[in-house]
Amino acid sequence: MIETILEPSFEGDGVLANDLLKELGPEFPKENVRPLIASPNPETQATAAFLMTFWGFELHPFVSEIATLLESKHSRARFDVTEVLLGCTTPDDGEILGRVLLLLDDPHIGVRWKVAQWICVAQYWQLRLAGRHAARLRPNSAFEILEKFCCLRRQPTSEEIRWLIQYEDPIVRRFGAALSIRPLEVIDERFLTIASMSDDAEVAEIVESGRGGFMAPGRAIFSSRLFDDTVQPGD
Repeated sequence: MIETILEPSFEGDGVLANDLLKELGPEFPKENVRPLIASPNPETQATAAFLMTFWGFELHPFVSEIATLLESKHSRARFDVTEVLLGCTTPDDGEILGRVLLLLDDPHIGVRWKVAQWICVAQYWQLRLAGRHAARLRPNSAFEILEKFCCLRRQPTSEEIRWLIQYEDPIVRRFGAALSIRPLEVIDERFLTIASMSDDAEVAEIVESGRGGFMAPGRAIFSSRLFDDTVQPGD
């Protein structure tokens, strides 16, 4: 099936892609997908991107090759590789993350939607690095405005969201919409300190459970852990 997908005449086949996915068990060497990534055929590239959405961090050893699909002529490849890079990047991949954010200006509305979703679910360190590098890759552009908001260690205020949504550049407006949906990831420990001052024993128990991480969302991070370039994936 891989040989069929690699043929220059391959025109895309969703059924074949799904059948191949079923055949590729957990022991399948993920680097074997590299020829699909390197293919000049956009349909082959799109199929490779689709397959990789199921594999996560195992793909990190060839993340630079995967990132080339951000420039694919096929919108579906650009759409899916955005999701792939969410799961296989590290803090060393700042430029790649910046290139993901640049697709907020993609000509295809579906790709722009996917990047908006990426902004909503990306880890804090991913969004921060994406903003920094997108601004460097596209100087004197709307991405320089986005950098400031990508580095927020707090929930944006309603005034900030309103300012973004009303901004003249559509890139900023799209970012503002995504940011308004993004869940609060950081547990501000100042709030826990205030809550711990209560005389209510049940409140105190809730606070202590919060400090212990038992009540926190799985992806939440405590504010005391946020140090510029020391945050690692999963921290």
